[in-house]
Amino acid sequence: MKPKIIHLIASLDNGGCENYLLRTLPLMKDFDHQIITFRQEGSLFSKFKQAKIGVVNIKWHQVLKIIKQQKPSVVITYLFYADMLGRFVIQPLTKYPVIPFLRTTYNDKRYRIAIIFEKITKYFVKYYFANSKAVKEFYTNYIGVKENKITVIPNGIDINYFSKFKKSRVFKTSIGINGDPIIIVCVANLLPNKGHRYLLEAFDMIYRDNKNIRLLLVGDGIERKNLLHQVDHSHSKDGILFLGKRNDVPTILANSDIFVLPTLFEGMSNAILEAMASKLAILTTNISENRELITHNQNGILVKTKSSREIKLWLEKVIDDQKLRLFLGEKAQDQIQKKFGIDVTTRLFSKSINKLINS
Repeated sequence: MKPKIIHLIASLDNGGCENYLLRTLPLMKDFDHQIITFRQEGSLFSKFKQAKIGVVNIKWHQVLKIIKQQKPSVVITYLFYADMLGRFVIQPLTKYPVIPFLRTTYNDKRYRIAIIFEKITKYFVKYYFANSKAVKEFYTNYIGVKENKITVIPNGIDINYFSKFKKSRVFKTSIGINGDPIIIVCVANLLPNKGHRYLLEAFDMIYRDNKNIRLLLVGDGIERKNLLHQVDHSHSKDGILFLGKRNDVPTILANSDIFVLPTLFEGMSNAILEAMASKLAILTTNISENRELITHNQNGILVKTKSSREIKLWLEKVIDDQKLRLFLGEKAQDQIQKKFGIDVTTRLFSKSINKLINS
């Protein structure tokens, strides 16, 4: 009988953590996986069913009852609300080990509540997973978690899957792009910490002198209204497309030339990993989370956070130099192949769970 692993998450919306689970769990065949959501199902809920991963959506107050019925070997919690349930309800009221899978650094003053929660509840947690060295260092240095309590399991990506998608003039026309402009894409929920405003400022400066570029913003969120207002008052509004939430991101990446993510903090960005697997030139911020993936001027470009001027200067170089774009894209994909292949990271995840079960 396979060990049962319960994965607790608020919903299965189209985010980095959720897509990580969708890529990874079907490959971990030594376990019986059960995902519990307790807010709403989310747009990826049906895809987990199609992948033959058990999924159930219930009310938050029913979670404890279901877990006791399921009798799991391990409960893994993902993101803030699931972590709260895990530490305040499941851990004290059941015998099952609860492991938070840390996904971000919360390295911004807007997330004071989350940071306070982590500092207070660290004493209740026996063990953590983290998706990057940067996240582990944040929790050890800033939250005060002992280093030996955190195992790093990087996000993984399947290069072969992304390599199947090709450029298509029909697709470009379908989203309103004619001719052959340089296509810049940003795939990220429209949240303040993703830094879209700085990308829009940089793009506007470039567009005044170069109309043969387009910017695609893929994602949605609370900043949408502010960003639309910013674009409406810019010179470059005819060059920017808000595509919203999409289920064809690999196709969008295949039809783009440059990927930009001006994020203020991350865990390990699935969006960057997917762009690297798609052989795109990457421009992102010089934060420790991104330095695990990108080495400046070797397999991508790193810029200061909150600096539209620096984004503009480097983005212009990448736009104007096709050889540089191709070089950065090739090296980015090589990095994925060597260190972040889905098979490598999935084996590490399985090994880490087995170690906990057998300890």
